[in-house]
Amino acid sequence: MTIVLDEKEYQVKDLTIEQYEALKQNPDIKDYELIHMLTDAPIDDIKSSPFHQVKFVSKMLMSEWITEGDVSPLELVVIYNGNKYGLIQPSKMSYEEWINLEVFLAEDPLDLVKIATHLYRPLKNDKVGEFRELETYSLDECMERMEEFKKFPVKKFMSALFFLSQYALIFTETILSSTGKKGKKQTTTPKIIQKKK
Repeated sequence: MTIVLDEKEYQVKDLTIEQYEALKQNPDIKDYELIHMLTDAPIDDIKSSPFHQVKFVSKMLMSEWITEGDVSPLELVVIYNGNKYGLIQPSKMSYEEWINLEVFLAEDPLDLVKIATHLYRPLKNDKVGEFRELETYSLDECMERMEEFKKFPVKKFMSALFFLSQYALIFTETILSSTGKKGKKQTTTPKIIQKKK
């Protein structure tokens, strides 16, 4: 998307996880700060633009931001920063990976970047779609990607998170129905686990 301020065009970038979290913490962000954040337009150029244009663009961008949490099509493989990452395959997750992700999803506040590094992992090869092969899970490798993943597009992240939550819900319901038991509230706090080196 392109916006125009005072006859100058600026490209609107995809909202990143880092920007999404910043906007959640500051819903009263100033108009020029929002435009700068999402377009990299120089602040002085924004401030010198006509008032009605700045207000209109800001309101339009804010309405776009509000809908960023909407789920977009799920991408099994994404190219990000020149690297290919594959969405996790819940049926192939290791015990360590599942428990760590469960712990991260229980944290308050949620660390969306940490969760994103666990939802998308580097590919082993060029296979895509259902046949994609991910690098073996490593907590250390995921944590090393946290700085890079601050700029990961929030729409892709939200779709992956929605997918995982739906999978976990169906998985839990299936297990409970097969055992004939109702779910019990967890009384202990799960702990992160990591393979010993």
